Amino acid sequence: MNEKTTYRAIFYGANPIAAGTERELEYVDGGYQQTVTLEVTEDGATIRRVFKLGHVTEEPISYRYVEDLHDTAGEADVPN
Repeated sequence: MNEKTTYRAIFYGANPIAAGTERELEYVDGGYQQTVTLEVTEDGATIRRVFKLGHVTEEPISYRYVEDLHDTAGEADVPN
């Protein structure tokens, strides 16, 4: 049995978070994570993007961009 707790994943999709970025992810219940949300803060704004598991072959496992997540409770950042 494999003793590893992480696997290599590569993310494809919307910049600046993805674009072929490789990361280590943890197994969930002994398997690959089905969806992953990545977060980055740029210029004071936080961007969250959802990625779904792509075709599983061998590591690095690919994830594809699905959507951006927006904070619906927050106020819009629109100058007056």
